Amino acid sequence: MERLRLRIDRQKTFLPLTISKGTTEQRLQKARLFNLKFFDSLQDKFVGREVKPYTFKRTLAAATSKKIRIELFKSEKPKETRLMPFVPSLDKIKGFALYLPHTYVNESIHKSSQKLFLNETQNFFNKIFNPKFLTREITLFNKKINVKDAAKFYDENIFGKQQLQPEMLDEYLSKKTRREQINILQYFRYTLLGEKNIHQAEAQIDRHIEKADNLQFPNKNYDLSKYYYDEKLDLLNKKLLELIQEERQKHKLSVSI
Repeated sequence: MERLRLRIDRQKTFLPLTISKGTTEQRLQKARLFNLKFFDSLQDKFVGREVKPYTFKRTLAAATSKKIRIELFKSEKPKETRLMPFVPSLDKIKGFALYLPHTYVNESIHKSSQKLFLNETQNFFNKIFNPKFLTREITLFNKKINVKDAAKFYDENIFGKQQLQPEMLDEYLSKKTRREQINILQYFRYTLLGEKNIHQAEAQIDRHIEKADNLQFPNKNYDLSKYYYDEKLDLLNKKLLELIQEERQKHKLSVSI
């Protein structure tokens, strides 16, 4: 039996262009501002330093200025957070599923986990402002490219403070067709841009937490150079441009990033 192709309900998954329009950098900047807006609006919802999941979800939905569908679930591990496409009808994505730690007694979300959940809500805003981030991942799935394999390479060679080695990238891509290589590189590029934006948001998030909770985070270092984002993005972009030019030359097709 042929595998189903995933479709996306864009109205329930992405912001309208009237809100999200702009360059990728402008969209990512808006995503950071909307996450802070959500955090500020959540502050008066805490009761005894806890907020009910329904209230958290309702406040997050209100911060989108649009009825993006959000389903909130309890994560399996105490410090685990996760954001996934929400697929209620097997073949169509309708928003996002957000997994967050809950308190043991009241099944609520505790204020002490706010740095954790704000990283994941930043991921959420990154995606609703930048439809290409999710659609590229779904393109891999629909074209029967192994998404788990691509994600594994990203985690082991690109994520965090790792320095992406050109020979490792070339070796990984050598086993793929040119079209597969282009789709995978675009997936890497968008994933890395999202990761970078989460770290860019960290300083602003900390300042808002410090103000709201009357505390101070000592000796925080917000220098992003340790993540080699510029170097990694430059390598991915150059490789992507090289492949796109080869593809255009061979097939005379217009292939956009």
